[in-house]
Amino acid sequence: MSLQYIRHARKIEGIYKDFNNETLIVDTSYQRRSVWLERDRVRLIETILIGLIIPEVYFWDAETDPDTGKTITHIVDGQQRIKAITEFIDNNLKLSKEHLIDVNIRDKYGDKYFRDLNDRDKILIWRYELYIVQIKSSGVDEIKNVFYRLNLTEYALNAQEKRHSTSWGFFANLVKEISELPFWNNYKLFDYGDIRRMKDEEFYSTLILLARKGIINQTDQKPINNALIDYASDYPEYEQDKNRIIEWTRKFEKIYSEANRSFLQKRTQLYTIFCLMNYFTEENIEINDIITNKISEFIYKYNQFKNSSETKINVNVEEEAIRKYKLASSEGVNKIKNRMVRFEIIKNYVLNPVRN
Repeated sequence: MSLQYIRHARKIEGIYKDFNNETLIVDTSYQRRSVWLERDRVRLIETILIGLIIPEVYFWDAETDPDTGKTITHIVDGQQRIKAITEFIDNNLKLSKEHLIDVNIRDKYGDKYFRDLNDRDKILIWRYELYIVQIKSSGVDEIKNVFYRLNLTEYALNAQEKRHSTSWGFFANLVKEISELPFWNNYKLFDYGDIRRMKDEEFYSTLILLARKGIINQTDQKPINNALIDYASDYPEYEQDKNRIIEWTRKFEKIYSEANRSFLQKRTQLYTIFCLMNYFTEENIEINDIITNKISEFIYKYNQFKNSSETKINVNVEEEAIRKYKLASSEGVNKIKNRMVRFEIIKNYVLNPVRN
């Protein structure tokens, strides 16, 4: 790969205008989602106000209209910095005092929006120059490799991030569609670290596999990697599987309670609950108050269960079931045997009393 790079400086004023005009864009087909915390965004603006240098950003001119000359430029690296700057200028970001480090900056700009700055400081922002690395390349595959390499310097990409930066096709599209369901934002089942490292998207891929094949062995990345290939250009059941997963989320909403939140935020348990939602869908079982209460009761007893119970001589059937469930949740959690143990135990606990 022989790429050329041109380094130059450019004022925020021009970058802001191009970003708003959508001639400077983020290509989400291979980039991570923007997940900077408010703290990160505020401290970037603080760095600009102090007048220090922020890390350079990478641009690539992806396409040019032959008739108008209009060029669409991709932000290969630096999207979160540029988004933070535009968010501040648009008065959608406050310089919260709690996040500012410099005492003088905190006293002068604490809790201010862009509109609250005096004219001199606004001009300082507009004239601040970002250092740009302009990549000369003719193909998106080269650019994806640049993105991959740039992020290796921050930390190694995990399996899902590598897939995201190189994958395409129907399976990858379905993962994206599932990730955009309002359900995930409403219930916030993944923390900042999960989202930053795309563990949430890996989980959505696992849900698609559940819809496709049922409960399977998934101790490594092969099932997801193979599905990306198998369902890249041909996926007849695409809409069927998408609607199936949407139905699971609807059922999930009926059984959710804040008291169960910590249990459900563990991916192992969340997967088991979705296996249960899949079973309810297959068997046309409607969620009622009895089922909802039994699920909450099981989770409560799971959380209260003490490992010391394993040593009891007289252990009742319920305690033994929860002990086995806990054991299947402690190691080898993605082995099909342990997945099936968890599913069968919670299914029997929830449904047996209901059917009697």
